[in-house]
Amino acid sequence: MKIQYDKQADALYIYIGKGKIKKTIKAGKNALIDMGDKDRVIGVEFYKISLSASKERLQSVSVELPVNA
Repeated sequence: MKIQYDKQADALYIYIGKGKIKKTIKAGKNALIDMGDKDRVIGVEFYKISLSASKERLQSVSVELPVNA
């Protein structure tokens, strides 16, 4: 798993799996879920994230864990 914050886009992306994105589903006001083959979750994006978390906190977010896909 990898978590990445894009300051210019004001978006936080959580990489959950690997693969090609087949479709994107809106999941709430500021969230999208990217789906791959067999409806497996590839990742989740939160946009306008600074409305929910401070920019100082977001700049320190960095987590990488192995992905078993």
